[in-house]
Amino acid sequence: MKGALLCLLFLGLAFVPGSPGWAAAVLGVMGAILFSGIALLACSRRVALRVGPEGVMLGGTPFGIRAELMEWSEVVSIELWTEPPHRMVKTSYIGVRHKNGSAPLPGSSPALRQIDEYLAEHVPAGFVEAFSGTVLSSRGMVLWRVDQARLKATVRAFAPEVYLFDRLD
Repeated sequence: MKGALLCLLFLGLAFVPGSPGWAAAVLGVMGAILFSGIALLACSRRVALRVGPEGVMLGGTPFGIRAELMEWSEVVSIELWTEPPHRMVKTSYIGVRHKNGSAPLPGSSPALRQIDEYLAEHVPAGFVEAFSGTVLSSRGMVLWRVDQARLKATVRAFAPEVYLFDRLD
């Protein structure tokens, strides 16, 4: 939505009376290119997120990140969060924490040992054990949103043991 408004702004500025011809041409071309790019992405019908009986699929991006399917047996948690504004734009993310490969070697660094000691004292053991040796795969939610109620209902229906963390602003 914001991208489309930016395109319209560029196109509108191209037709301001009294502006030099070269500025109108540059702004018009920029607006047309941006609008075409956004329209192509919107019409591509790529899947950004699919949550179903087979698991969770995070879609790919136009910049080379491939789609990733994680089966429910691998998924530990689904996390939604918002990054602090950067350049006046807040970006929301979705992440799927899943078991991938072997767990890291315990006690490999002093900082990790301190974290392990803290977790052992302050967090229930089952919770810590669930997240041990996991990987977070995430995607920025740009030009799309997650229906949080439907996500929660779907996760509860197919994998009630999966943690769902919602920290969207």
